[in-house]
Amino acid sequence: MKKLFIALSAVLVWTAIPAVSANAVSVGQSCAKTALGTRVSTRINKKPVIVVCRIRAGRKQWIRAAVQTLVTTTTSTSTTSTTVPEPVVNYTVVVDPNDPTLHTITIEGMQPRTYYLNVPPKYTPDTPVPLLLGFHGLGGSAKVFREQSQIDLFTNDANVISVFPNGYGSSSGVENSWNAGTCCGLSRIQSIDDVKLVQVIIRDILQKYTIDTKNIWAIGFSNGGMFSYQLACDLSGVITAIGVGAGVFTSRACSPAKPVSVIHIHGGLDDQVPFLGGGSFGTPDVEKSFRALNTYNQCSSMPFSGSSDSISSILLGNCSDATEMKLVNYYDQTHNWTIFWTKEILRFLFAHPRK
Repeated sequence: MKKLFIALSAVLVWTAIPAVSANAVSVGQSCAKTALGTRVSTRINKKPVIVVCRIRAGRKQWIRAAVQTLVTTTTSTSTTSTTVPEPVVNYTVVVDPNDPTLHTITIEGMQPRTYYLNVPPKYTPDTPVPLLLGFHGLGGSAKVFREQSQIDLFTNDANVISVFPNGYGSSSGVENSWNAGTCCGLSRIQSIDDVKLVQVIIRDILQKYTIDTKNIWAIGFSNGGMFSYQLACDLSGVITAIGVGAGVFTSRACSPAKPVSVIHIHGGLDDQVPFLGGGSFGTPDVEKSFRALNTYNQCSSMPFSGSSDSISSILLGNCSDATEMKLVNYYDQTHNWTIFWTKEILRFLFAHPRK
């Protein structure tokens, strides 16, 4: 019986990292006043070395950064074992000197992109924590979505590392967007590989922090929700559950390697992404596309049950592997993310770790 072992790592090529003298920074020295994850260049035995601020033995200190690892896929059987190298991804990550939560990642062959990284105060490397990725809507930004959703408020309390990338477009003077198959904006028109961007960000974070791989989530609003569906299709081996607000399933193709739990919250008065489909972007019917996803989600026999009251309707499906799909339509809500959505989605995600 074959088993697949995947070591997620990458060759790191660090540039534009602040250089300091060996007297200022050395391995094992305290970095108490420096943000976790900050990297600087120093010299040890007259050779350049990259060090990173980490928590070790209960205190913040500078340690050597890993600079070169090969991504490999190993397939083993009872009699044979082969290792097939995957393409090496070269990229750089630079921390903003004025805002240690703001990072710029440059992946070889792609334009630089930015994202915010929030590490909760409770985090220690000894305890694996969930990882949440949040995606803004068309024309939005990571900063605004982060502030309006107040996700950090809850993830700090629950000890969850959260990442908020910016969509593609601002450098070209147009609206930020995500390539979610049939929607939206310049990212779709130019076929930007936003999935690869997220894949590399996750790899980098898995190298730097202790992540609970049973709980790696994507949350998105509108176009960001559509992109979260795309990640459930293309990165299902890593993404374990998604939360969608005012989005819809717009992927051109979907072949997930593993089933992904989904919670989708919508507003019945949404005129941007109408529940029954259409609108200015010609999006599909929300419920029909939601039901169709379970066929791709390796649970074609998933039974759905519905319920409703004067406030909302709920469509719920359960699969034998504990995967769950939940669609909530609040009749009187519009195309706006609310704090209530944040709470409801996070409760669902915590309740559905990958089995």
